[in-house]
Amino acid sequence: MKKNLFKKCLFFITLAVVFMIVISIMIKYEVEGEKVLPYSISKILLVSTVDGKNNPTPESIWNIGITQVNDIYMYIDKTMDTKATIEEVRFENFVITESPEVGKIRLLRPTGEISNLYTYSEQDYLDKSIVYRGETLDDLKSLEISNSGGIAGFRFALEELGTFTSNENIEITYDGKLLSNLGITIDQIKFQVAFDVIITTSEKVSFKGTINLDVPVETVIEEGSSSREITDFSNVVFKRI
Repeated sequence: MKKNLFKKCLFFITLAVVFMIVISIMIKYEVEGEKVLPYSISKILLVSTVDGKNNPTPESIWNIGITQVNDIYMYIDKTMDTKATIEEVRFENFVITESPEVGKIRLLRPTGEISNLYTYSEQDYLDKSIVYRGETLDDLKSLEISNSGGIAGFRFALEELGTFTSNENIEITYDGKLLSNLGITIDQIKFQVAFDVIITTSEKVSFKGTINLDVPVETVIEEGSSSREITDFSNVVFKRI
């Protein structure tokens, strides 16, 4: 009787230990995610400046509607020796976690050549997904990324900031300094955004992580056009989905 009782106790203790180990592994995975990925984000380049369209009137040579733009370039590289290639990179679940004081945010995909990537971009993707297909070479216009690692991109545009008007026959530079002419400060246009990145390989395995960005680059008004490189992704947890 005592022997059977001992065996039962030993069984339940072993079961409890195994259960605790499994729970511990699950919790660790939730916190740390995948340790080794076949492909991961190596760098994000954020370029901030100002764009605008001039609609001259009889009263004003310059009648420019001002838009502050933030171009995101995401570098995805191979991080291990693998035969798997990139099948697609999906950006989705865009959320404005902190709104600017002025303007309206739109999310644009590239539609033109490298010299005018967003000239003809009109559709707002803020509540949609932007999907890059894995192909031989990068082609931002066609939403294609090299299947061995490449660059994907999109733009956050802060529109309806106001109109710069002038009747002086002067040369206008479309950059962040136009914002100061409207009396706009960096604190008024700062916002934060979060979105998910899903990397799917040719082996039909997907890894998902969430990116948080502070936009724009804080020196855009003083410098006109500013950039910032982000290379620390220790706070981004990728998990299999």
